[in-house]
Amino acid sequence: MLKTWIIGCLICCFCATNGLAQGSRAIRIYGEVTTVMNRKICGYITWGKNLYWTDIFSAGKIGNPYMRYRDIMGENVRFSDGRRDTPPEHEFSCRFGNIRSIRVIGDKRIELGVKGGNVIELERGRSLAIGNWIAVEPRNGKIENVVWEHISEIVFSAAPDSINEPKDHPIAGIVETPYGMYKGLIQWDLDENSQESLLDGRTESSWVSVAFKNIGSIKSLGNSSLVTLHSGRELCMWGENDVNATNRGIAINMPSIGQVIVGWHDFKLFRAIPLDQLKLPVYDDFRAPERLFGRVETRDGRSLEGVLVYDLDEAMDFELLDGQNGNISYRIPFKYVREIEPKNYKYTWVKLSGGTELVLGGMYDVMATNDGILIFRTGGEVVYVRWRDVKRIELWTKGKQND
Repeated sequence: MLKTWIIGCLICCFCATNGLAQGSRAIRIYGEVTTVMNRKICGYITWGKNLYWTDIFSAGKIGNPYMRYRDIMGENVRFSDGRRDTPPEHEFSCRFGNIRSIRVIGDKRIELGVKGGNVIELERGRSLAIGNWIAVEPRNGKIENVVWEHISEIVFSAAPDSINEPKDHPIAGIVETPYGMYKGLIQWDLDENSQESLLDGRTESSWVSVAFKNIGSIKSLGNSSLVTLHSGRELCMWGENDVNATNRGIAINMPSIGQVIVGWHDFKLFRAIPLDQLKLPVYDDFRAPERLFGRVETRDGRSLEGVLVYDLDEAMDFELLDGQNGNISYRIPFKYVREIEPKNYKYTWVKLSGGTELVLGGMYDVMATNDGILIFRTGGEVVYVRWRDVKRIELWTKGKQND
């Protein structure tokens, strides 16, 4: 009953967005790569499995600048790793559309520039985004791989109208679960993310690979799948993680929600749709980030308003709130978050712009392991509130007022 309530309201608002995609060109990651030989390569960029502005870049944060306020936190604070002196290192995540530039300063370290001018030094962390080669598809359409040690800087921008459409075209679709539907760009098995990608499996007669451009729908049969082609032909496929219970999950990038990952246990059906049924943001729709600003109500009756640092970690509205409900995971930019209410040690109620309501757990951001909130109040006062003392958080930014 819990899941049915929280996800059912998601259906009504997943199409809202400010920008309109103009074919694959406008939503594709694009930029200029400068090599150590001062060679410049302009084109569509493939970064691991990431192709689109709504895909998520992740890396490790270096240190924690907010620990300079340790003296105001008191001696009864115990951070999420169980220690009293310092919280664990956090991960940085944002959508590629928020990134202005990346400068390579080490084999596992970068300076990441965001829109608006801020620069953040990051390390590899748990992600493989730093330290690996990237692929660039320039104007001539010939894809070129650039190894990490040859990259000096990458400057991102919108693809010019003069360049051809990219070779990769996204998978657009609707994913149905027992608790609701999700509509957006699809990354199947956290791997296949373009129309040319292949769905692998075994049929009664042979092993087959089917390009997603030929697939109309995929229905879970438990440990196998019924695949219906656009031609009407049906294939019962099994034996590979693309089509059975070992599937790693189906990621859906949704314009004004963020990223949702549906585990196979909760997956019912995928239906392909035309790309023009999605109103996807283009590069220029990703504005310069704003500081988180809001009000924290405490359980002892205080109301504290000011600039916020959430979980002693997220301070900007383009960073992500992470949480899970059952076999469904959410990564939501804070700019879409309006209210947060911890309900107990395990679950937190979250309300998004447009009215979507979720109950999330399973991640530090929304459990008792949250390291607490810093509030920078007008006049210079800094207040720290432990997560257990938070009754309600209301968030807003200048950007949200214009959404």
